[in-house]
Amino acid sequence: MTNAPSSYRPAQIILHWVVFGAIWVQWLFNEPMKRTIEAMQTGATPVDGDMTMALVHVGFGSAILLAVLARLYLRYRFGAPGHAPGTSSMQAKIATFVHWSLYGTLIAMVITGGVTWNGVADLGYVHWLLNLVLFALITAHAAAAIFNQFVRKDGTLARMVPALKK
Repeated sequence: MTNAPSSYRPAQIILHWVVFGAIWVQWLFNEPMKRTIEAMQTGATPVDGDMTMALVHVGFGSAILLAVLARLYLRYRFGAPGHAPGTSSMQAKIATFVHWSLYGTLIAMVITGGVTWNGVADLGYVHWLLNLVLFALITAHAAAAIFNQFVRKDGTLARMVPALKK
């Protein structure tokens, strides 16, 4: 993008942290969701509280989808800042790959989770594999942001945490 903005818009930052928080909620309510799905698939009644937690999982999954779609729209409409000065070509390619992989993985997780939840097909194993991919991508994304902010001192993390801006 030739006219890349110098910073993220406030809505992009808020949506970033909404997705981050919602993913943590998903991980917290993973076990009740799995037990509820297993109960539904075998015709059993879910254990007390599991159905409520499963519905929280479904609700937050839907929120993640809406937030990711909104982020993609905002990125399309307003762009995103370019890579920090001094970023090598290889680092830029890796960062771009990780960002787009995060978007794709999150969307795929919502789809596989929704298909499984609604009994269309049991894609629970695919959903679980995507969860592993998501964890690896988040780890790489966070580690790179922290490294760039505090070792390279290029302001990368400050773009999503405005309090770090000097």
